[in-house]
Amino acid sequence: MRIYAMANQKGGVGKTTTTINLAAALASYGRRVLTIDWDPQGHLTDAIGAQVAAQDASLAKALLGQWSGELAELVQQVGEGLFVIPTSDDMFLLEPQMYARTGREYMLSRFLDTLVGIFDDVVIDCPPSLGALNDSALVATRRRPPQDQVEGTIIVPVQAEDSSIRALRLFLRQVTTLQEALTVDLDIAGLVVNLYDGRKGRIATSTLAAFEGHPLGVLAVFKDLKEVRESWRMHTTVVEHAPTSETADGFRALARRLDPTLDAVA
Repeated sequence: MRIYAMANQKGGVGKTTTTINLAAALASYGRRVLTIDWDPQGHLTDAIGAQVAAQDASLAKALLGQWSGELAELVQQVGEGLFVIPTSDDMFLLEPQMYARTGREYMLSRFLDTLVGIFDDVVIDCPPSLGALNDSALVATRRRPPQDQVEGTIIVPVQAEDSSIRALRLFLRQVTTLQEALTVDLDIAGLVVNLYDGRKGRIATSTLAAFEGHPLGVLAVFKDLKEVRESWRMHTTVVEHAPTSETADGFRALARRLDPTLDAVA
């Protein structure tokens, strides 16, 4: 099972859009893909057209040991091979309670370990913060021995603007701090540049060039195209709404870049 954490402490950089459309692209290759709305604001839940989790059965309660039941009570199917664990009202209360718990950084990881053999991929839409929720999602992607049957990586959505460069520095500092504090190895696959418009002038073009020259590298560049806005309003994915579009092709290419085994079924 592959775990992807879509993370950046800056908001408005396209984390949710990248999450749902990468997940849909992975599912289009016949994989069973779970998306997790790990952000209490619930943008993923809304964008994909899922129902907010019931109060008596939520991921937050499962992680805190306040609920135990069937996985089907937490997971909703939103497309062919595409599933979601939506947000819930108690997600806002989860992070404060995590700080009082030993091993809080591994809470999400322990839950995801139970999904090996059920899902091929898990894509986590992280909140725009440097708090415990983000830490737990990042640690879930840590490097494991082969017998664990879990691989993970971090994807960092950005925009071609100066504030994204500053936010990236803060985020990378968080990753380094986690690795040193917990003695874990975290891999970052690279950057995904969203809402790119070269017509905005030198700030956009020079920032893109800086990202392309960054040691992490750029995995994909997505423009601000109408298919993305349309699919969001329709509560679906670009791959479903406009399967032959440039954007859908871009997300399928991103999926293959992240998982080269998909080339065999392309």
